[in-house]
Amino acid sequence: MPKWDPISFVKHAKQQCPAHVVNVLEDLVQFTVKEADVANWGRGEETGLITFKVRSDEGMLPLFNLNTDGYVKFYINYLREKDVAKEILRDYRLKIESTFLLDLGEDVYPHDVNHPVDDLFHTQNQVEKFKHAILGVTARLHQ
Repeated sequence: MPKWDPISFVKHAKQQCPAHVVNVLEDLVQFTVKEADVANWGRGEETGLITFKVRSDEGMLPLFNLNTDGYVKFYINYLREKDVAKEILRDYRLKIESTFLLDLGEDVYPHDVNHPVDDLFHTQNQVEKFKHAILGVTARLHQ
């Protein structure tokens, strides 16, 4: 049974991260619990993890995860490996790139990595854009 749930995740994050990072994590944890087809909780003892997963024709696919140390991972390369429709993957990638001013092209982003939440989310508008992007990709994967 997973050790983590929304309460323990946020409580642990408060011990590890600045308040503004905790606010983003808490918002995205609530979003994941509400909107993901499966909110997959980690089993780690020292670091909490939650993964937003969505059902698709390719099976259950992760779109992003968060950890209590204040990091987010976007599963762009994982989705490339799973042969997700190029249009869906392109849409996801472009929305993430434009929201966070990142370059996630295959040549410069060969592996999915953890990004510090503090470096990406500077405004509530970015949080909302990210959630909107995830909901859009989720809807397209459900088709």
